[in-house]
Amino acid sequence: MPQNLKQFKVKHPFTSLMLVAIAVRILAVIFVPGHGSTIDIGDSWWMMLLSRTFFAAVSLFTVSMVYRICDLLTNDRIKAWNIALIPTICVIMPSFGIINSASFFLGLPLLLYGSNIVLRQQVLIGAQMNNKVHRTSYYFAGIMFGLSMCVWQQSAFLVLAILVMLCVKRDFKGALLTFIGAAVTTALIWLVLYLLHINPCNYIQ
Repeated sequence: MPQNLKQFKVKHPFTSLMLVAIAVRILAVIFVPGHGSTIDIGDSWWMMLLSRTFFAAVSLFTVSMVYRICDLLTNDRIKAWNIALIPTICVIMPSFGIINSASFFLGLPLLLYGSNIVLRQQVLIGAQMNNKVHRTSYYFAGIMFGLSMCVWQQSAFLVLAILVMLCVKRDFKGALLTFIGAAVTTALIWLVLYLLHINPCNYIQ
């Protein structure tokens, strides 16, 4: 890697990561067979290109969340950059990182976003910066978890693990607010689906 690119990476790790991710996704959208091709929206090449672009944009958000979570865990932006490089380049391997499951692909960013919110509050508490901790953030994280579970039902196991982690860390109020946010969101979505005569267990298909 040229020296000026290394310096840019060190000074602007997030920006450089996203530029790499965008470049890889542009190539994947145009050239990689299988990228966004399992959602059966017809034979139109333009529609397929549009679907690929949509899923590429969603995966960009996933990359950004992986970077931010790793940054919080390691407190090292270069390590976070290196770890986030995995979801950045996996877009070129359809069998590994693209659209084998649309529900997983769409639910994962919501789960990561909620996890990032919870983790950030825990970092602030660990640093004894309680004045910057916003308890409503836990509720918002719960909303993200609820949306994730409605789209990708298996994420419920990961949400449960996060709630257990909060209880182990004795942040019972945070765990309760997160649970309430997730429960209320899930209940409202399921209620709406039932009123629309849609089976909540398979509506994503």
